[in-house]
Amino acid sequence: MSNNNTSSTSQHNSQHENPVYRLVGVTLALTSAVFIGASFILKKKGLLDSNALNSETKRGDGHAYLKSTLWWSGMTMMLVGELCNVGAYAFQPAIIVTPLGAISVVISAVMSDIFLKERLSKYGKIGCALCVFGATLLVVNSPDSAMAGSLEAFWKSALTWSFIFYAILNAIVIIFMIVLGSKRWGDKSPFVYITICSLLGSFVVVVLQVVGAAVVYSVTNPSDTQFKYWSLYVLIAFVCVCGVTQINYLNKALNLFSTAVVTPIYFVCFTTSTLICSAVLFKEFNFPSTIQLVSALVGFLVILGGVFLLFSDLNDPSLNANDPRSKSSDARLQNGAASSDPLLLQPITAQNSSTGAFNTFQPQQP
Repeated sequence: MSNNNTSSTSQHNSQHENPVYRLVGVTLALTSAVFIGASFILKKKGLLDSNALNSETKRGDGHAYLKSTLWWSGMTMMLVGELCNVGAYAFQPAIIVTPLGAISVVISAVMSDIFLKERLSKYGKIGCALCVFGATLLVVNSPDSAMAGSLEAFWKSALTWSFIFYAILNAIVIIFMIVLGSKRWGDKSPFVYITICSLLGSFVVVVLQVVGAAVVYSVTNPSDTQFKYWSLYVLIAFVCVCGVTQINYLNKALNLFSTAVVTPIYFVCFTTSTLICSAVLFKEFNFPSTIQLVSALVGFLVILGGVFLLFSDLNDPSLNANDPRSKSSDARLQNGAASSDPLLLQPITAQNSSTGAFNTFQPQQP
């Protein structure tokens, strides 16, 4: 039995080290970024058109955007993008797929400049270029995947003392933030809710990696299908519960704080948490050389710098001061009325908050 398990695990690992698998994974990740980035433009355009036709929507008391073909087209593109993202995790590790989510920021920013006339300054363009350069550097220098293909191989990795300790530590932080942190500092600092959804999201990603890899393994090895194991369905249920909880706390952060503040912080926290969690579980930081390790680290830092530079540019009110469309496209007006604190937003109504959430960029996640 152990020989069969060893054989199946090594066979799947060799598949992930196959250049074709890397090409498929990276292609799916980039396709996901394009679809998700473009989806925000379509949804934004649908919201703007609905605002122009319905005064009720301007007050945040209606959902006229649900009648917009553009808005639904955007939602469809986002769904396709998320499916591509999940598929990418089946072929490549989180160290490659997760940071590539920054490309959707670039796509959204460039298309906003072209189609929505939301000006992108030279600093924003530099931020876009940094994201692309950092992503390229990271992909080229990333190590081969050591992901588990079979569920038994996954549980063998998950039940090690290092991962158990890491999981317990994360659970303590999440429970503390939900029970105490949200009551004391939830409306004062975006890090409370962002910490919750980032840590939860990191576990969602690694479990999705396992589920996706198990599906690919089952397709390529029908005689050893993983769908016969009940633990696969437990993992799927875990993803659903944690995913809904993650979205709930991300919406809380978006309702209380400016999107331009939440988005880059969430991207950094979520990406970092995912890479650490995946590294502890799958030992993904086994780089062939020190040069590749340093190059991949530099690529990751370049992506983070590009994201912060891009969103600091998008948050500059002087860029679109002369654009009459900027007022209707400002995330602050979509989410609520700005308070005296530039980081805080006071939601006008629940409907207004939910409507504005569709108009904001959220980092790519499964």
